[in-house]
Amino acid sequence: MAILLFAVVLGAPEAHTSATVALGARTQEASRSAPRPPTVSCEACLVIADTGDILFERNADRELPNASTTKMMTAILTVRAGVLGDEVSVSQVAASAGGGGLDLKAEEVWSVRALLAALLLSSSNDAAVALAEHVSGSEKAFVAAMNAEARRLRLRHTAFATAHGLDAAGHYSSAADLAAIGMELLDEPTLKSLVARSEASVEGPEGKVTLENGNLLLEGYRGAIGIKTGFTQGAGNALVSAAVRGDRTIIGVVLRSVDSFADSSAMLDYGFAKLRRSVLLKRGDEVGTVVLDPAGSIRARAARTVRGLAPPETVEVWFEPALTYELPLASADIVGTIVVTSQGRVIDRVAAVTHEAIEEPEPSWVVEGLATVLSWGQWIDDPTE
Repeated sequence: MAILLFAVVLGAPEAHTSATVALGARTQEASRSAPRPPTVSCEACLVIADTGDILFERNADRELPNASTTKMMTAILTVRAGVLGDEVSVSQVAASAGGGGLDLKAEEVWSVRALLAALLLSSSNDAAVALAEHVSGSEKAFVAAMNAEARRLRLRHTAFATAHGLDAAGHYSSAADLAAIGMELLDEPTLKSLVARSEASVEGPEGKVTLENGNLLLEGYRGAIGIKTGFTQGAGNALVSAAVRGDRTIIGVVLRSVDSFADSSAMLDYGFAKLRRSVLLKRGDEVGTVVLDPAGSIRARAARTVRGLAPPETVEVWFEPALTYELPLASADIVGTIVVTSQGRVIDRVAAVTHEAIEEPEPSWVVEGLATVLSWGQWIDDPTE
């Protein structure tokens, strides 16, 4: 005779179950063996790209000259202006900016895509001005749009005076703000693909031109996908870097670095070590107790191990019990679902199974009474009636 009974989870279903206690013990153990923060020579910030959560920072809000990392914002506004298919006639003003691989001349015509490649790979200052003028009519108007976008993104430590980032009064940013701009750039598929290239060939008025990316991490760091180098006398060495491993992307920023590539590599190594694909929930971990009145209670455990890239201190384990149970239950029968999350992101779902068997009880008036009184209970399905 099969009887469907209601179940009660010890603790509110929406609250953490006892799995949190077991997880806490592992978190403490993990913290004892956590990677050491990197030793960097400069202002720095390291974030998880899809969440913006900070993994490491050093004077990350300090306002400093930021050199050609400025060109990330120039590229973002150009793409969002919807002009990727356009051609640009280079002005005398743009040609006079000089530097960056193309050596633009007044009245030459270049595609927007070619200028974007020069902007981001070889850090062309003249391409920055040419794009700014094409999008907004003048560099001054374009810079106003850059500052408006900075305000929209709530970048409190950023102000632009040029589209290229050469040292200028009132032109600055911070490591944290540049990380946020880097996140915006990676949201644009055209730009994400471009900054990941170590070189690109573009068509110009006199034929094909090969542009080399100054970001040495692309060839020397596993998983590197960008983003932008920078150097001026006022800013020193700057680098906004990004790398991906597994399903996680992290962005690092260094300003006033003695060796921007070494500092960035150390930061990225630290970030991936902190987010290493670790065991978040072990097979057999207890996640809750289900009371089956009057049959007794059962302990629910994880059916398999869950691994993932997430800071251990952010991991939460939730047990969602089944609404009804049909007795008897054998050992390892499914009694619900376990959801493992980190910062609102679902990492995995795994079955919750019984630890031991539980027998079918004899029908009694207690069962019928409880099923009647509790509106959320299940009616007894007794085929003998």
